[in-house]
Amino acid sequence: MALKRILLVTLCVLSVVVSASSGFAMPLFTGASKQAVFLSPLEKWMPTWRLDVYKSLLEHAGYTVDVLVNENVSISFLKTGLAKYDLIILRTDAFTREGFRYYCAGDPTGSQARTEFAGDISSHEVEVGACVGFNILFLKHYYTTNTLKPGLVYVLGSMSAELSSSFLSAGAAAFIGYYDAQSIQWGRMDAYSVKLLYYLSQGYSVADAVLQLYIYLNTGHGKSADWPMPYWCGDATLVI
Repeated sequence: MALKRILLVTLCVLSVVVSASSGFAMPLFTGASKQAVFLSPLEKWMPTWRLDVYKSLLEHAGYTVDVLVNENVSISFLKTGLAKYDLIILRTDAFTREGFRYYCAGDPTGSQARTEFAGDISSHEVEVGACVGFNILFLKHYYTTNTLKPGLVYVLGSMSAELSSSFLSAGAAAFIGYYDAQSIQWGRMDAYSVKLLYYLSQGYSVADAVLQLYIYLNTGHGKSADWPMPYWCGDATLVI
């Protein structure tokens, strides 16, 4: 809780520095079509609440949107497939094995997966557990400096904030994730992710969109409500 309070105070201070008027800032990308991808490898078990709204909000912001679910969010795709997108949303869950946190892809588990990804498993970049998962070492291996477009990465999943350094070092301009151990199962994270994307699609900067979400949650549910707050880092002024 203390860490969360510190982060929230920092958000407020940075928002003042950036200025609340940054909702009218010019978008980072102009001219060429902007590409977004929504990745949900656990759609069979934890379907996205209002996936249509996710897509329409991104289209309102000027993006062409690819939606990949289940097996299409494979380890093989994740090794190279993120590089073409200006905005990446990964909706996933995590498990821990031998000190590493792994984030679920969509590959089927079992002996075939262990054989297919034997090299990545031996390097501790991939593990087969509750799902076939990848970790921060995997991202650092396959996405080196300036291999990602300078846009936004949003990892909607439990304890995902640790992935920020790998995405930013690979070229992403800003990252949003979570320190909290919250499951996507019950749709609550979808509900306020839709709200966060609403603010972003209206032209708010990353910092101001997260601040607006915090105000919205406190207004509707009170300061004591146990809602995980997004953590952001990178370019505070980024407008999608």
